Amino acid sequence: MTPVKTVRFPEYRQYEQIRTRANNAVMGLLAGAGMASHLLQLTEGSDRLLSEIFPNVPHIKRLDMKSVSARAILSSGDVHLGAMTVPYVLGIHEDFIKTCLGMLQQAGYTLSKQDIKYIKAWTQHEEIERVAGGNFSAVELQQFHTLRLMRNCSIHAGGLVDRDLADHLAVWDAASEAGWIARAGRSPRTVQLGDKVEFGHGEIVAALACTKALAREANVLLQSALTRDAWADLVVEDAAGELPGVLKEPAPQRQKRIKGFARFHYLPLSLTETEIADAITRAS
Repeated sequence: MTPVKTVRFPEYRQYEQIRTRANNAVMGLLAGAGMASHLLQLTEGSDRLLSEIFPNVPHIKRLDMKSVSARAILSSGDVHLGAMTVPYVLGIHEDFIKTCLGMLQQAGYTLSKQDIKYIKAWTQHEEIERVAGGNFSAVELQQFHTLRLMRNCSIHAGGLVDRDLADHLAVWDAASEAGWIARAGRSPRTVQLGDKVEFGHGEIVAALACTKALAREANVLLQSALTRDAWADLVVEDAAGELPGVLKEPAPQRQKRIKGFARFHYLPLSLTETEIADAITRAS
């Protein structure tokens, strides 16, 4: 598979930073719960409460129980962390997709809703496909919508499988299920209406992986949907913000620095010196 070459425009850089921080924090919490559970093995059989064993740990009294009970909670921590993390990861992604829609609207494309906030999560990607004239990976999009419906069940249906999720899983194709199992290690396809929706480490991995892939694909769709002049103008605007005073420098130095900036962050576009020079003129 050919690697996806992304343009690192400001909003995409910000998305990557937020997503990386979320990924590190979640994996750190999962690892921390595992380490804590392992450490509590040393106190197995003790009748002392955690606040007596670890008096200097902040907030320990909020989990003031014996080691055996605390280990049981920590061992199943991924279930609760998953239920919190998946909506968080999806929310970060949906906000970025709204940003992409805003860029398309600013470029002159007509969206289905004038106010982007009314384009909901279940149609955001399809809206980009429609106006940009390209397609997201069907498998990645299928995984995203599965996670979105699981999230909706967790928030709006008491954590139980509702009709929307059940109907969605019923029409899963083999490729979607195989891709999900490869990431999550299990398939939710066997769940029935009214079953409990379960999140865990696998669902966290699936959420992080499919949103990363879809964000990159959105980036590629934008590359061809926006005009080269629009990209060149964005490069100059971006460079002016990241390289204070660059637009006031002598022409040769200014051109060289902005060209280098474009090569670093906007390499897939292969903007020419003339395109960059014209954008500098428009910005002056």
